Amino acid sequence: MGEPVWSAPSYEAILADSKLLMDATLAMERQVQDGSAWLVQEADGRTVVLAPPAEPLTTEELDGVYKLAFTRRAHPSYREPVPAVEMIQFSITTHRGCASGCSFCSLAAHQGRRIRSRSSASIVAEARGMASQKDWRGSISDVGGPTANMWGARCEGDPSACKRVSCLFPKVCPQFHTEQTALTGLLHAVERVPGVKHLRTASGVRHDLAMVEPQYVRSLVGEFVGGQLKLAPEHCSPRVLRLMRKPGFESFEQFLTVFERESRRAGKQQYVVPYLMSAFPGCTDGDMRTLSEWLRSKRWRPQQVQCFIPTPGTVATAMYCARIDPEGNSIPVACTDAERIRQHGILMGRGRSEPRGSGKGRPRRRG
Repeated sequence: MGEPVWSAPSYEAILADSKLLMDATLAMERQVQDGSAWLVQEADGRTVVLAPPAEPLTTEELDGVYKLAFTRRAHPSYREPVPAVEMIQFSITTHRGCASGCSFCSLAAHQGRRIRSRSSASIVAEARGMASQKDWRGSISDVGGPTANMWGARCEGDPSACKRVSCLFPKVCPQFHTEQTALTGLLHAVERVPGVKHLRTASGVRHDLAMVEPQYVRSLVGEFVGGQLKLAPEHCSPRVLRLMRKPGFESFEQFLTVFERESRRAGKQQYVVPYLMSAFPGCTDGDMRTLSEWLRSKRWRPQQVQCFIPTPGTVATAMYCARIDPEGNSIPVACTDAERIRQHGILMGRGRSEPRGSGKGRPRRRG
């Protein structure tokens, strides 16, 4: 083959010892990051071969994709309206890839950690095309990508030599360069397209990364948040956040302070809607109570809440199945329906709750 060949524990070995699933998952994660290695696994007398991931598309290639004549409509096979279409029909994807490396997310597995961005001209041209659609009403619902404020981001070091699993965890890497101020200029350019009345960045902002460029935060909050901004702190427990590969909760609280200040400066009443998760591997009932108490202290009712669901290929799923962290240390895991429902109920402020859905109502603030 020429390139390095790595071996993962066999299927049969994993069945016999679930802890080996962690080794296999970490090997797959390293293969995606390395970009050149082949990964092999024995299974029932056969060999499964995972080829190195394809090279990410260049800016020119991405621009070419978005020149194609997409209809922005659901497939004709659908006979009933598709609720998601209304949300995404007039939204713009600015880039592919995510450098965050969150342990519960498979984005890097299929889009890679290296960011590949479209050109400003391509994005503005898409907005012009939207304005010519017969059902266009003047609003672009969202402009972003897997992480909205990673458009134009790049590693200024040697990506092939990097051993980090995340460019942002435990802290933002000094070699990870962002273009968030330039992103503000891009949003203004899209906003000036004839026929565009409203433009929003509604979700996907990485708050710790945003704080690196205060001018971006000021523009985002003052000009491009349409009342609500969805952020993903996920939890407040330092231990659980470490297992998630998410930033410390203090960074979320710092962003909230800036968000409130900039909203007042802009004369707007706006809200942050936090994405939260219950029953994550390593999370205890006590951790859920701590998070629930923090929400009560803010007089917030949970609105975007997920009970952890194991998904193939993620480190978090390996933690769930093997009951260990990536270093091999034992962790508590809410596995039974009763344990998961109890944790979700604690977060929702009730004795019991189905592990799905969200609370009703908008987050409420003091004053």
